[in-house]
Formats: sequence, structure tokens, C-alpha cells
Amino acid sequence: MESITFLVVDDHSLFRRGVVAVLSSQPNMKVVAEAANGQEAVAAVKEFRPDIVLMDLSMPEMGGVEATRLSLKEMPETNILILTISDKDEDLFNAIKAGAKGYLLKDTNPAELVEAVTGVAQGEVIISPLMAPKLLSEIGIAPEPTEKETSLLSVRETEILELITEGLTDREIAERLFISLNTAKTHLKNILAKLHLKSRTQAAVYETKTRTTPGSDLP
Repeated sequence: MESITFLVVDDHSLFRRGVVAVLSSQPNMKVVAEAANGQEAVAAVKEFRPDIVLMDLSMPEMGGVEATRLSLKEMPETNILILTISDKDEDLFNAIKAGAKGYLLKDTNPAELVEAVTGVAQGEVIISPLMAPKLLSEIGIAPEPTEKETSLLSVRETEILELITEGLTDREIAERLFISLNTAKTHLKNILAKLHLKSRTQAAVYETKTRTTPGSDLP
């Protein structure tokens, strides 16, 4: 049986080495590379083609969500498992939307980590027990889209809503569209008001439902 290969991405070297030690202790697991930020992660994915990437979220140079998106654009077959301290539902949703196959908190014990990566290698989606209810709650809270509501959005607002669904932050949206950060935030407030939503996470769920609702298209 071939070993499962890993790339471990975290800007805290002590934690990263601990994860490497846990994985390397397993006879069928091999860490082929490490990275300390998102840019290094994307480059390492292309160079080493790991089966699984363990990705932190908050890192210098480039965060984990953007690194996940870019890594999967280059190597769609790569499985990315988020390993983070963040228990924010927005971070969870953005990571999953970016293509991550799982989301674990850093207080996961070694045995649970080994079990999780084994599941991911077998095609499972792994969500921390603490985080799973938050994801289900957000999906349930977002109302069903209606053609009348979505037609209220301007072309720019529709564009921003799609970028929110991709997991981009306000700052990343501003940079992508060459607008100021304040303008991006104002557009978000207008989108939430027009669609009667409370958070950008709900907006992302709403837009996803719009794509999958028969006969419903954003303008």
C-alpha cells in the first residue's frame, strides 16, 4: 500500500513540527514538504503534488482560504484539510466554499487527526464536531432566493456577491475590483439590506442557492 503524502502549512514552526511528527509516526503516511505561508503552500502543491494538504487559515503573505483556492486551481485532485484555531462560522464556510475537504480545530488530539486525514484520503469530508452544527445552521437560516429580490441587485453588487461566495474578504474584493475598502464594505451592506440577510455567510449561502434553484438567475 502506497503512503499518503502530506504538505503541512502553518506559520508557527513549533505547531507545524508537532503535526509532522504525528503524521510521520504512522507507517502509511509521509510528509513530503512544509510551508510557512499561503504563497509557499501554493508553490509546494505544484512541486510536490501531495495527496493531502493540512492548511492553517491565518498566515502572512497569503491566508489559507486564498491558498486553498489557488492550490486547487493548479491541482484540482489535491485534498485540503483546514487545521486552525478559528471557530468562526464564516471562516468555516469560506474554507469549504474554496474547496477544502475538511475543517478541524487545533485542539484536535493526535489520534483524531490521524483518523481525520485517513477519512479525507478515502474521499470523506471531515468537519470538527464543534463546527458542523454552525455550518448546518447557516445553511438552514439563509432564505430561499426569489427572482424579485435578486433583481434588486446592481451589476456591481451581483459581482461582489459572487466574490463573497468564493470566500474573498472585503479587502480582497476591493483589490480584485480596483475599488476602495470602504466602497466594498458599503456594497456588502447594501446587498445584505436588499436581500434581508444578516451576514456575509448567509449571503454566500443565498447566492449558492440561487445558482441551484431552477429558473432563478442573478441578473
